[in-house]
Amino acid sequence: MEYKDISAIKKAEEKLLLLLNKVNEFPSERKIAEELGVSRSVLRSAIHHLESENELIRVNGKLKANKMISIGLLGNGSMSQEIQMDNRNIEIIEYSKEIINTSNKKVQKFFKLEDNSQLIKLARFRRNNGIPISYEVAYMDYRKFPEVMDVDFNNKSLYEFLNRYYSVNVAYGREEISCVKSDEIKSSVLKIPLETPLYKVSSYNFDNEDNPVEHTDQYLAGDKFKYILSAKNIFDYKEDE
Repeated sequence: MEYKDISAIKKAEEKLLLLLNKVNEFPSERKIAEELGVSRSVLRSAIHHLESENELIRVNGKLKANKMISIGLLGNGSMSQEIQMDNRNIEIIEYSKEIINTSNKKVQKFFKLEDNSQLIKLARFRRNNGIPISYEVAYMDYRKFPEVMDVDFNNKSLYEFLNRYYSVNVAYGREEISCVKSDEIKSSVLKIPLETPLYKVSSYNFDNEDNPVEHTDQYLAGDKFKYILSAKNIFDYKEDE
């Protein structure tokens, strides 16, 4: 009897996984059970296991497929370009925007800041099918890009604006990936418990003439993204000095 129950649960999981490729949100448990032809207890066991494997997540009490986003480690495109390549229904929401002074020595060196020079701090977050997936803070030199303060960046690409308005193209950059725990702001925006582990991706981006354009710190939910290294021969790959 126990073996038959396990078999029924595994079959229900397989059927649910097939549904993941067709729908973004599941109806009630009763309707799912009827569609799959299984009991409610078997369905609940299958859902519980898939949730523990991050195949399913709950948003406002509703079950949704957790479709992870693939990001190329060696790519130099913007986050918007990376996600568009993955055919995602992404929203970009402007969270805050302000002019600041920074005491961060690494950021000061990157932007070649003089005393009392100011930076634009643009905070945004992204949602995939209504689910928060990333929180990011971009920094730019206010002396070079003052009009950024006047633009609404909801569902708008920062790189496209810089190219269109200033004829500035991001040609290359450097990324540093680490792990951090979410603070109150990130937990609130991403709707996750305090001190949840996050990817932190710090990028420093330049134009074709080696001028600094922008620095961004991105905070990504680890169960929503996966990084992929794609190279013909990774043993020939090395960073610039």
